[in-house]
Parts: sequence; structure tokens; C-alpha cells
Amino acid sequence: MKTIREQTNILFLICFISACGAIAKENEKAVNHDGVKHHTRAISSTIQAEDGDIFDCIDIKSQPAFDHPLLKNHPIQMEPSSYPIEVGGNSTLPDTKLHTSISSVSSPLGTIPMWRSDNYHSMVNLSELTQKIYRRNIVQGDSISSLAGLRRGGDIYGTSVSISVYEPDVYGTEDKSGGLTTITTGYSFGRPHTNVVGAGWFVWTSSAGDRRARFHIFYNNCYDLQCPGFVQRNPAITLGGTLSPVSRYGGPQAQLDIFIYEDDKSNWWVKFGAEGTVIGYWPSELFGHLKAKGTIGYWGGFVEGPTIKYKPPPMGSGHPASEGWGKAAYVKSIKIVDRNHNLVIPRSCEFYVVVENP
Repeated sequence: MKTIREQTNILFLICFISACGAIAKENEKAVNHDGVKHHTRAISSTIQAEDGDIFDCIDIKSQPAFDHPLLKNHPIQMEPSSYPIEVGGNSTLPDTKLHTSISSVSSPLGTIPMWRSDNYHSMVNLSELTQKIYRRNIVQGDSISSLAGLRRGGDIYGTSVSISVYEPDVYGTEDKSGGLTTITTGYSFGRPHTNVVGAGWFVWTSSAGDRRARFHIFYNNCYDLQCPGFVQRNPAITLGGTLSPVSRYGGPQAQLDIFIYEDDKSNWWVKFGAEGTVIGYWPSELFGHLKAKGTIGYWGGFVEGPTIKYKPPPMGSGHPASEGWGKAAYVKSIKIVDRNHNLVIPRSCEFYVVVENP
């Protein structure tokens, strides 16, 4: 017969193996749709924003970006290594004093906030959107999305833009509507192998259970911090957070100010708001073609949903451009970072209109 000590050791070993198995299973569950294994993250604190959203504050050094195999030894860059030089110019649209703000939280020192949401997957079909931008007015037979905006080809190292923010009354839980800017490169017809970065506002009921306009960034098919890529360095900005105020049809117009650009280390940075608040960056290690430059820019609106062919969700204000300022959504103050790192205003002849439904 086994001694009590031997029995105890066997029991301990069984419990240890069971615990290891449970941990292994839990880690298996931490593999996202991007195919990258996600590590369990210690939560420093949990904060509820004024609008009711829940954010978990995690160590800045253990954020999802560093789950990416190419970023294992990446040192966090707290500031851009270079800044574009702005060349002046004015928009032809009326100025607005109403700049939308994103909900913010006070994360503890050394942490960043992560929004709790389980429905980031397929937020926008970026593959289809990219094809539409490249092909301009060609509509695919099985399309589930539609665009209306401006496209510009040629070298692009960054862009700044102001986009009016609305909260369109989308029909169902899978309908999406928004305004955004994207920078893309590496696309060839029939062989999409693109890199794309972008930012904008989105309304999608499934992602949050409401129809609020929210701020999102994206890299390829990864949104915010939901899969490895973006390095956030700002402890207050909430990716996925609600925007306020928003524009009202026939009333005050609120706009979202976005600045995305590449520094001299080929990191792509995102700034938010009229004050140009730095949120973070996509490290150069993530990119192939986009490490050198972008080749296509897009500024405008999009809608996506299962009823797109016969009843598209409303885009922007839901009213046509012919109704003019205060009633139609807009993009304005578009600027481009050129190869000399100057932030310049492109000539109007450099743009093409991308529109599928007048």
C-alpha cells in the first residue's frame, strides 16, 4: 500500500496536470481570427466611461501589438521620429467651431484602455472596399458595400482630413455606415496583396449594441487593439469610443479631424482631433509595400450590409450632396504628405470621384 505522503503527491500531480490542461485550453481559446495566439493580459483596473462603455486598463508593454511575431522585440516609440512640414491653405467650405471629441478615461500610469467588445470581426470588408477604391466606379455583382467619396492616386506619405460625423439610422444589426480615410498600396488586379491603414467613424449596432458614432482605426483587417498591430501610447484615448457632439441635419455640423502619416522610420502614426493628439502607430515591421509609401488615398463615406442592393443603409446624413452645407455630409481640408515630408493641398484635378449610387 502507498503511504499517505505518496498518495498526497499523486493527488497533487493529478491536480497540477488538470490545471495545466485547463490553462492550455484557455490559451487555445485566445487565438483570434487573425491566426495569432493572444496571451492572457493582466488587467490593472476596469473603468466605466460616462457613456456606459467598459474599458480594461492593461500594461502598455503587454498590449496586443506585441503578440505579433514581428514585434516581439519592438521598443515602444513614444513620439514620432519626424513631423511633416505644413504648407498653408484654406478650405472652400465654411469653417466649423464644432469639433467632435472621443470619450476618454484616466488609465493608471503605464497602462492603456481596451474597449470590451466581442464583435470586431468583419467590421468592414476592407478587401472589397480596397478593390472598389482601385477600380473606381466598377460595381461587383455580389457586392455588399457601397462608397461615395474621393480617390487620389500617386505617392502618398500621409493625409489629414476633416470628416463630418453623423449617426445615421441604419436598418439592421449587420448594416454599417461611416466616414473614413484610407491609405493603400500593393494592389494589383486579380491579386490583392495590399497593405491598408485608415481611420474614421462607424455606426454598427452589432459592435456595441447601440447606434452611436464611434472612432475606429484599422490596419488590413485588424481594428483598434483587437488583433496584433497597432501600438497605442496614449493612456486616455479610447479606440472604439463614442464621438460627441455629432452633426444634425439642418443644424450644427460636427467634424472629426484625422491625421495619418509615416515618419522617417516608416512607422505610420495616427493623430486625433483639432489639437492633433497622438494616439499611437503601426510599426514599420508590419508592412511590405506600405513601408515605402502609399499609392492610393480615399476620403469619403461607405455603407455595408445585406440589403445593399435594394435598400442601402443611409450614408452620412442620408441626404444627397445637392442639398448643400448643413444638410449633406462632407469631407474637407484634405491635405497630403508628399515625398519631401511637406503637408500640402492637392490640386482638384488630382482627385477622382468614387460613387456607385448617385
